[in-house]
Amino acid sequence: MILILSTPTDYDTNGVIDWLVYNKMPFFRLNDEDLMQGRARFYHNPEDLSQTYFEHFNQKIFLNDITVVWYRKFGFLIDYEKKIGVNNDLLDYIYTEFKNIYNLIMKLLEGKKTLCEKPSVFSKIDILNKASQIGLKVPKSLITTEKSRLIEFYSQNNSFIITKSIGEAKHLKYKNSEFTLATHMIKNVEMLPCNFSPSLFQQYIDKEIEIRVFYLDKKCYSMAIFSQNNENTKLDFRNYDNKHPNRFVPYKLPEIIEDKIVCFMESIGLNTGSLDIIKAKADGQYYFLEVNPFGQFGMTSKPCNYNLHKKVAEFLIKMRYD
Repeated sequence: MILILSTPTDYDTNGVIDWLVYNKMPFFRLNDEDLMQGRARFYHNPEDLSQTYFEHFNQKIFLNDITVVWYRKFGFLIDYEKKIGVNNDLLDYIYTEFKNIYNLIMKLLEGKKTLCEKPSVFSKIDILNKASQIGLKVPKSLITTEKSRLIEFYSQNNSFIITKSIGEAKHLKYKNSEFTLATHMIKNVEMLPCNFSPSLFQQYIDKEIEIRVFYLDKKCYSMAIFSQNNENTKLDFRNYDNKHPNRFVPYKLPEIIEDKIVCFMESIGLNTGSLDIIKAKADGQYYFLEVNPFGQFGMTSKPCNYNLHKKVAEFLIKMRYD
């Protein structure tokens, strides 16, 4: 049996499930929201693991029946946020409870065949270091709390640097205002205080194109995004412009870059994920930016006709029988 850990609003999960149904492959989908709100049932007796099970829509799956686990998206309690609001103690408590349930489930599933099991905790700097060690080019980066150090970095990079979240970028609501914590250009270092909270800064690289790579089982499915042609998306593709959308086309990376991506993904223990790469305008070199183990891949599949949902389903089926 294939266990899919997901969230109700993930369309990529739906697309893969369509192909599992087509192939008459048994699966069980466990959504984070359904589990936390009691729509999906969970029973666990530490003294008898053979009786541990999940149940939803009159379908029950015991721990011993699970052979393959797809860690898709598991931990986005959006419904709770809508009902009780964000930035409050109750929501923090619910997420704390979920985190402990999540850790318990991960422990119970140890030893199962997995797609996209989250690797050991790596910071963005760790990931960049790993990529660099493999031979991928990466932007010069710095984490600091001191303006004096930032001024040095600013000068070393010809006054062109950016800042981004150390962790995941978030969309926040605060005092009836909304903020997107995406990538931003640093235009004036002198206006900053002498000391500030730990912040990540990087060399700004003027890009020819942006490349989204969906990686699955040692294969790269790449898409070129002409994000530099739009001021809204030039710095960060996530600043979507629905009125003037970017152009998406299939793209083939040089074989040497694909080989390094395979080595990099294996080094951090991932058999799938979405990678962000840019091709620099100045020298035509490829620079690795980051990898998201749970990134959307429908956005790459549809414009490029890669049929990735089918490929993910086939890989899950292959894992079940290997």
